Amino acid sequence: MRFRQSISAIVALIALVCVAGTAWGQRARLSYAGTAGFNMPFMVAHEAGLYKKYGLRDELIFIPGAATTMQALLAGEIEFVNSSGSPAINSILQGADVSIIAVSYDAMPYSLIVSKEIRTPEDLKGKTMGVARLGGINEVGIRLALEKFRINPKEVTFVSTGADPTRIAAVQAGVTAATVLAPPALFQASSLGLKVLADLADLGLKYPTSTIVTRRSYLSKDRPLVKKFMMAFLEGLALYKTDRNFVINVMQKYTRLNDTAMLGKTHDYFVKNTVAIPLVDPNVLPAGFPSGKNPEKPLSEFYDNSILQELINEGFTKNLAKKASK
Repeated sequence: MRFRQSISAIVALIALVCVAGTAWGQRARLSYAGTAGFNMPFMVAHEAGLYKKYGLRDELIFIPGAATTMQALLAGEIEFVNSSGSPAINSILQGADVSIIAVSYDAMPYSLIVSKEIRTPEDLKGKTMGVARLGGINEVGIRLALEKFRINPKEVTFVSTGADPTRIAAVQAGVTAATVLAPPALFQASSLGLKVLADLADLGLKYPTSTIVTRRSYLSKDRPLVKKFMMAFLEGLALYKTDRNFVINVMQKYTRLNDTAMLGKTHDYFVKNTVAIPLVDPNVLPAGFPSGKNPEKPLSEFYDNSILQELINEGFTKNLAKKASK
């Protein structure tokens, strides 16, 4: 009870400092867990006023930490989550009322960045790896890199060192030996002289990197609202893929980086693998399962493509594509 109250207090406090929504529309609280390039379509839709366009009084809330995000979703404090797939998958494995309703980016966009003492993969043995949060996508990425190098993940130690800037600083200072970064933080780290030991994108690895998650019961009870959200998100994806200058401005606001050339390079990096119609591919989901754990439930219990399929059948996505091509 005390934990739930603390979540409510956090969400309420953050919401107070958000730009006030209009007095009309149905409330929709949207949370995001990071500001990497693959997260940006979520923010682009918000900054372009697309959720409001479809009748939603949206509040965009930053909630770091998978456990806190999922608890807030299950407590009804937020309606939609944009995060990597693992938090939702782990919650569903534990029986939670959660469903993945979209995957807009399903590649692994990280590179393994190492300190100056690390010259070969073998040097990683016995060292400390920095991640944003234990069990999250950063840890998954490092484990995949270690597997590539034929190193047992048990031979390293994972520690939570926070967001991109603090993880970069920890590697620079030698507090950690390595971390994984996605653009624009990856380009920033490279400009500081940090070494890239492995580019996971080159491996062709699939992972539900950017997902949209809601409660399964909410999808059933408030289906018209979920459909409005999805219409706005789809239009946001179209805008993300066609209006580079607008996207750079949004990235500048959320990343607090002023290097527009770097941000433009980041957009170019991600846009080529960002899909216009984010149907969940069930074959990608197992990559988000805990290491060494096989699905104990049918994959159909982890996702729901029905809203997207409905919009496809109604011609909504086709009309968006026509507008984007003009």
